[in-house]
Amino acid sequence: MGWFDSLFGRTPRPADGLFARLRRKSQAPTDPDLLKIAKDRKGHVSRKAVHAEYNRLILEKYAHDKA
Repeated sequence: MGWFDSLFGRTPRPADGLFARLRRKSQAPTDPDLLKIAKDRKGHVSRKAVHAEYNRLILEKYAHDKA
């Protein structure tokens, strides 16, 4: 059985292996203090704005490590 068959449903549970690999990708741990600051600043706007603010704070905090 080929990749195309497993992806598009010629088996009872298509693409389980593909989705399992996608779920296994790990994310960096969240800094709770910076997340709280970002929510306080942008929480009323949108989740996307909170995420952008959190990323900006992370870059600001750890920028000196890479320099």
